[in-house]
Amino acid sequence: MRKYSLSIIAIGLVMLLGSCKKEYLDINTDPNRPTESSITPDLATAAQLSNVAAQNASTYDMLNRWMGYWSASGSFSRSTVEMSYNITNGTMAGLFENSYYIVGQFRSIGKKAAGLNWKFYQGIAKIMEAHEMAIVVDFYGDAPYSTAFDLVGNIRPTYDKGEDIYKTLVPLVDTGLALIKSATGNDANIATQDIVFKGNKTNWAKFANSLKLRLLLHTTKTSTFNIPAEVAKIVAEGSGFLGNGVSASVQPGYTTDKPNPYYNAHLFLSNGNEADNYNRANNFSLSIMNSLADPRVQKVYRPSKTGSAFKGTDYGADPVTTNGSDNTSGPGPGPASSPSAPMWIMTSVESQFLVAEATARGFLSGDAKAAYENAVRESFTFLGLTAAQANTYLTSSDPRVAFPAAGTLDQKISTIIWQKYFALNGIQANETYNDWRRLGIVQPPLSIAPERGTNLIPRRLLYPTSEYSYNAETIKNVGTVTPYSPKVFWDK
Repeated sequence: MRKYSLSIIAIGLVMLLGSCKKEYLDINTDPNRPTESSITPDLATAAQLSNVAAQNASTYDMLNRWMGYWSASGSFSRSTVEMSYNITNGTMAGLFENSYYIVGQFRSIGKKAAGLNWKFYQGIAKIMEAHEMAIVVDFYGDAPYSTAFDLVGNIRPTYDKGEDIYKTLVPLVDTGLALIKSATGNDANIATQDIVFKGNKTNWAKFANSLKLRLLLHTTKTSTFNIPAEVAKIVAEGSGFLGNGVSASVQPGYTTDKPNPYYNAHLFLSNGNEADNYNRANNFSLSIMNSLADPRVQKVYRPSKTGSAFKGTDYGADPVTTNGSDNTSGPGPGPASSPSAPMWIMTSVESQFLVAEATARGFLSGDAKAAYENAVRESFTFLGLTAAQANTYLTSSDPRVAFPAAGTLDQKISTIIWQKYFALNGIQANETYNDWRRLGIVQPPLSIAPERGTNLIPRRLLYPTSEYSYNAETIKNVGTVTPYSPKVFWDK
């Protein structure tokens, strides 16, 4: 707990809410040190929105490999911990700690914004808090929340049930959206410091609605929410969902020298050298996409250096020259086709597949086949392909492509999730991991590393070591935690 507790202390120092008024030349005032009067929400929001987006750049690399998108180059030794699924308390520990840091920052932004009556910033802070805490629950289940940000009263915060946290997040998004919609224009610099939507209330509503729909669909096998009633509220709000080229993405000023973080992590460095020669196309996704003549393959992978062909590897394979970095395909540009491309928080593509699933389940009215095909077209255009190419692709009779309008609900959901799987390749592997756990439709192959034995892909992450070191008295109440239990509450 010390790591994210210290982060919150740092937030308090930066966003200090009380200070004495002094003249600029007062010898007791350091003009280079931020004070309460100089650090306002407009100076902190852009940095945290960038931080949220950057999580999608490389945080989920391991999940891209587990889920059959990527594999490892034969130029490197096997990662025995990862490929055997014997994860440790250090595996992806930064996700836990960074998410709490971000939430703490948005809590401070929201508090300061409330004092200034800047409702737009307050709303952003609440929506982004919900986004980040949902990620924590999706990976860890029970987690500190209700007492996690009160250092004075609870330096060792208690663990809340994951389901209870989820129950607070949907109304938190509602509150955030209501604040944004009621903003009266006095939020300083919102058009420039909101690096997602430039102060566009309608687009923030689309994002809020899409985020809520994501959370609701995660829980379809539980009784956590009255999903039809919650979806009806979204419909009544009236703004719709992300789509038609509108994604929740940040553009803080990426350039060749300060590139998009995905581009910098997986494509090319500013000197032109390959940035990622470890991750390589996984034969599972590559072979299926090729068999379906899916033109998106050229966007989610890039040809090998030694030829124009796309070549993959099997996850967990022995490191051999034929599977080396130069002979295999690395991650493709996806939507990050240049250093200056925006970095996504939530894509229009994922949102449209959520709409397709909700329509197929009857939560949203409309034609499920049309919603599904709109999602596929959104995937193509998002990657720089054309709607005409998508329409040609959709003529396939393969059940992973052709929507079974007269089929069962399970058959419809299967087709939707297969296409969502292809669409999120390298883009949002955490949501693919969630779909794998909640639905079990796409079954990526297990690692062929001999160290795996009979281990299966973990159903959750382990709490980081810092929790056992600094929050031992409360984390012990969670009980024994393994990579397979207790499952996240919606994983049925």
